[in-house]
Amino acid sequence: MVEKDTIMLVDDEELIKKTLTDVLTEEFEVICASNGKEALELLEENVNRIAVIVLDLIMPVMDGFQFMDEFRLHREYDNIPVIVATANEDWHSEKKCLEAGVWDFVMKPYNPELLSFRIKNALEKSRMLMSERDLITGLYTMPKLYQEVRRLLANAGDVTYAFIRMDIDRFKMINNFYGVNEGDKVLISVANELKRVSKVFDNYVYGRIENDVFAVCMPYKEENIDLLVNAIQLALKKVNKDYNIKISCGVYVISDPTMDVSDMYDRAFLAAKNCKGKFVESVSYYADSMIETMRQEQFVINEVNKALEEEQFEVYLQPKINLVKDKSYGAEALVRWRHPEKGMIAPNDFIPVYERNGIIGKLDQYMWRHVCMLLRKWLDEGKKPNPISVNVSQVNIYNPHLVDILKNLITEYRIPAELMNLELTESAFMEDQELVMKTMGKLHDLGFVIMMDDFGSGYSSLNVLKDMEVDYLKVDMKFLQQDREFNGKGEKVLTSVIRMAKWLHLPSIVEGVETIEQVDFLKCIGCEYAQGYYYAKPMQIADYEKFVENEELSETELFTDENTGIVSDLWNTRSHVSLFLDLLDFPMAIYEYRKDKLELLRTNKKNDSEIAFEKGIDENEHNRRVRNEREILKEEFHKLVSGDFVEPVEYEVTDDLWYKVTIKLIGKRVDTMIMLVTFYDISDYK
Repeated sequence: MVEKDTIMLVDDEELIKKTLTDVLTEEFEVICASNGKEALELLEENVNRIAVIVLDLIMPVMDGFQFMDEFRLHREYDNIPVIVATANEDWHSEKKCLEAGVWDFVMKPYNPELLSFRIKNALEKSRMLMSERDLITGLYTMPKLYQEVRRLLANAGDVTYAFIRMDIDRFKMINNFYGVNEGDKVLISVANELKRVSKVFDNYVYGRIENDVFAVCMPYKEENIDLLVNAIQLALKKVNKDYNIKISCGVYVISDPTMDVSDMYDRAFLAAKNCKGKFVESVSYYADSMIETMRQEQFVINEVNKALEEEQFEVYLQPKINLVKDKSYGAEALVRWRHPEKGMIAPNDFIPVYERNGIIGKLDQYMWRHVCMLLRKWLDEGKKPNPISVNVSQVNIYNPHLVDILKNLITEYRIPAELMNLELTESAFMEDQELVMKTMGKLHDLGFVIMMDDFGSGYSSLNVLKDMEVDYLKVDMKFLQQDREFNGKGEKVLTSVIRMAKWLHLPSIVEGVETIEQVDFLKCIGCEYAQGYYYAKPMQIADYEKFVENEELSETELFTDENTGIVSDLWNTRSHVSLFLDLLDFPMAIYEYRKDKLELLRTNKKNDSEIAFEKGIDENEHNRRVRNEREILKEEFHKLVSGDFVEPVEYEVTDDLWYKVTIKLIGKRVDTMIMLVTFYDISDYK
């Protein structure tokens, strides 16, 4: 005979108790109590029998609320479901009951059939919680795993064990895009591999902690841990090669077997965090320094509100240098933290923490306000300040109130929008491009200038540039090279980026400039602005003001001829010379000629419309014209470099199209010549 589950029915109405008992006894054993006090006494006597409590709220002596207050003080009752009976839908009472630990509700007067269903449902949930095995994977649940780890370590002897915590990177994405069933397949794959490996190792326990998190305790050998992780990675690839799944594994080598298992888990979790975002690194070992890092992170989080209120954060300014004039043109606002007890705290010690925890949004807005205050001060002093750029974090670019916040700031301080430029990192454009484009459009309408910072650090740079209406491009010199010497490849990549920016009519700013060689190189490839320690470190406001006041043209050694100013202005997409060229009514192009090779650097609008992209011709014809033109130009460039006199050249494009080409050497840098080529349509005279 199957043993029935025992139900305790707590109600002061005898008729209700009798009626329900008669109905429920077919499926359950029933114990009755008339009030909360009596129920607690019965519960104490029958704690191992009672499976579910059906509790009325309104009773004499001790009502349902008082019963729950006493009930939840006893940890041994945690897994006993309580179903509350209520006569009305009073959400205040329901909220109070839920806070007290109630599992479910049933309306009075009782519907016996519904009550029976509620009881069975509560029993099933209770058994699930008390079960030693996870329903999806069949592995130990966390409580059972911890119990088994404790048993294992109690008999460890001289053997050193490791506690391993692993989770699946981007597992939520698999559930969201491929469905929960596919996610379960991934979990089951990990579980099956853990079971298979258990046949290889002795003294090895494992389980599923929660969601996609698993844990293993096994004798410590680094090579065995690597074997385990590699085996799981291979098993995951077999589930679906398109998922590109990676696990992050944290290892705590157990030095104190008596430590709480939950503390071991915490240490392994800290280690696992080091693998996140590192595609080639799957295993990380715990070190005591991680605890100190965690403490430091918690310190800067705890202190942020006080630091904002007391204005401990300071605005530092790093000048941006106009490479045409070798003179500063504005600056970037950078934050520094002067803590009253700790002194100066480096940005790398708090900005990444604030970014991970979403606090960076507050710091952004603090900086915006203080830059507005500074600009207002300069304007009141009768100065004509150059723009100061501020950073807009990813948190703020997706803030629905961003436009209003910035609009209110420049209105409050009466600041022209163009004086506060906005720097957005490339990664901020990636998640919701439509939203970002809409936000940027509104900011442009207000007059803000927008810069894309850290260009090239993401994976969709060119696609983003195609769609996003940015005004400036910022590139980090250190992104392209690992040392101070040019390695050839980095030089070519940076050159290509700058030239691409020119085709898009985007001025470029290179930051991280530290040497005169880098300055000369940037000028040679036509970069408009530079920022870095070669010119100035980030400085306090007073020092920046002195820097601007005392600024003189840098006496930088340049490999240029007397046409340096003209060439530099030609590079500058927003110079008067450049704008003038676009107004010319004939096609024009600028070429670089070096070692018998020529490269097109810039064209004006007339050239784009008539020469480069003439309508009505197919690709083959277009390419034929380009090859023909380049051969003619290369021959004439060679003559010019050799010292020969070069007269205008006439050449036939088609039967009814003739051009006369004039060439002028307008600049020379080492072995590189800059040629200005103009095209005149002489078809009517042929």
